[in-house]
Amino acid sequence: MQNRIKELREKRNLTLDDVQIQTGINRGTFSNYENGTTEPKLNTWQKLADYFNVSVPYLQGLDQIWYQAECLECHKVFRISSQDADKVNCCPFCKEFYLSISKAN
Repeated sequence: MQNRIKELREKRNLTLDDVQIQTGINRGTFSNYENGTTEPKLNTWQKLADYFNVSVPYLQGLDQIWYQAECLECHKVFRISSQDADKVNCCPFCKEFYLSISKAN
């Protein structure tokens, strides 16, 4: 399973230099974490999770964000993972294309 370090850095439009300045983690070391060449120690995982404001399991790629989808046609509600949210294009019950998707708690 691939970690989400690079994904989170890019979503926040941060450079490796930005991360180095803000976390104190050398840009080369951070780059190795991103591409999986080396694994952070547990305290570094926590430092990075705090920095990105996510959980350690999410950062490690072990946990997913869930969304709640409601069909605006048949009004059925279902949950989908963040990985599947981009793939869902219709209601699995009535096959209509009118969905309202929001982040689940």
